[in-house]
Amino acid sequence: MSYIKRFMLLGLGFLAVLSACQKEISCTLSESNIELAYTGTPLKVYLSSSVSWKIEVPTDAQWLQITPLSGPAGEEIELTLKAQPNEKRVRKTQLTVRCGSRILDLSVLQQPLNVEEYTYTVLQRHTQGTYPNEVIILGDGYSALDYGTEGPFNKDAYDAMEAFFSVEPFSTYRSYFRVAQFVVFSPQSGITERDKKTEVRTAFGVRFDEPYVMTMDDPNLVFKAVMRIPGMTMERISNTLFILLANVDRYGGLCWQYGDGSAIALCPVCRTSAHGGYALFADLIHHEAGGHGFGRLVDEYITHPGETLPDEATSASPHRHKKELQERKYFGYAFNVDISGDKEQAPWAHYYTLPGYQAVGYYEGAYFYEKGAWRPEQRSCMVDNRPYYNAPSRESIVKLLLRRAAGVRLYDYLYQSSSGTYEVVPIPNDPFNMEDFMRNDMKKAWSAPMPLPADTRSGQSFIPTQPVRFIPGSPLD
Repeated sequence: MSYIKRFMLLGLGFLAVLSACQKEISCTLSESNIELAYTGTPLKVYLSSSVSWKIEVPTDAQWLQITPLSGPAGEEIELTLKAQPNEKRVRKTQLTVRCGSRILDLSVLQQPLNVEEYTYTVLQRHTQGTYPNEVIILGDGYSALDYGTEGPFNKDAYDAMEAFFSVEPFSTYRSYFRVAQFVVFSPQSGITERDKKTEVRTAFGVRFDEPYVMTMDDPNLVFKAVMRIPGMTMERISNTLFILLANVDRYGGLCWQYGDGSAIALCPVCRTSAHGGYALFADLIHHEAGGHGFGRLVDEYITHPGETLPDEATSASPHRHKKELQERKYFGYAFNVDISGDKEQAPWAHYYTLPGYQAVGYYEGAYFYEKGAWRPEQRSCMVDNRPYYNAPSRESIVKLLLRRAAGVRLYDYLYQSSSGTYEVVPIPNDPFNMEDFMRNDMKKAWSAPMPLPADTRSGQSFIPTQPVRFIPGSPLD
């Protein structure tokens, strides 16, 4: 019995020592359950262990990376968990953390991208007017993953909307607009830049051919895509501004205008431009989308110093001449430039004696030519992208948005079949009147100092984007 008692006492002592050793092992995790974004963006978990440790990963969790997988004892050991992008289904696994004889479980979940292609989402609803002035923002060079909550598209679209309304008169009349975004997946992220020998497969084929020169071979691809939006018709297209964001941080821009009023404003997401002056994302939205696309304004800068705007098409200027400009005016375009040469005949002559509008005058040099075309003010968005539209431009914008909201004819000219000419015909129940416009006109002149003038693409403070592509008729014709 004494032998058995001694054996039992030794066994009890061993168990006591083992229990004491186990109690001495400390092993804790800052989290026991974590959820990774569909993009796989890394997350941190912190481990504290009084002994060396290791992590065991199931063989079916190859989508997950953990670093480090083992190490010595320590406090607040940083573990980084990163996953591959997830476009399809929910992923989940359970990791085993071994600290000596201690075992902890760490559950990992990754949700997939939950955005469907061709989703139309309203960002802002109109609260004034019978009919909305509609703006739809879509993108090229945004892959499926770029449309999720952590992808760039949502922020880019929101920033484009806010930039659009950051300038008068859009700020004051914001409640007349409905703004939406539309999802179109590109096979790859980014934009083709041929001058940099970079090829990217995108939904609409937007590209840079050379510095500041961007284009798209077939703008009808955009119109075909938006026809998937419920309730979209050709009439609605003709009353909608489409802002096409190019997923590239680079300066450029282009606008397609159609005779029926349809417009696509192509704007790269230029956030870190090396150029001086007004050359960032918001500035491009002001010029291409607000000025050309919605306001139907033409450029007021000069790229042909010392030259005169020709009366008709020439071999040197087949698309930029007085006849072409006058034809655009019949469709409500180009009321910020005059070609008569007579100050008193300018469409903005009524401003000369109005209080607060001393900046309005008759300045030669517009529509790319130093002579033969006149602009109403020295400073304006259509001169150099600055966040300011001159007074006649603001008037033209307000006329368009109020008339569209009321459902009446948008422009003053009507074709007269009896004479075969276009003539100014009063608009019945026209909601625009000059008194209301002046009362609501919040910024009547540009007050900041004027930067150095710029007339060419090389080495100046302002570099023009691509000239507007004006296409008579309608898209998809």
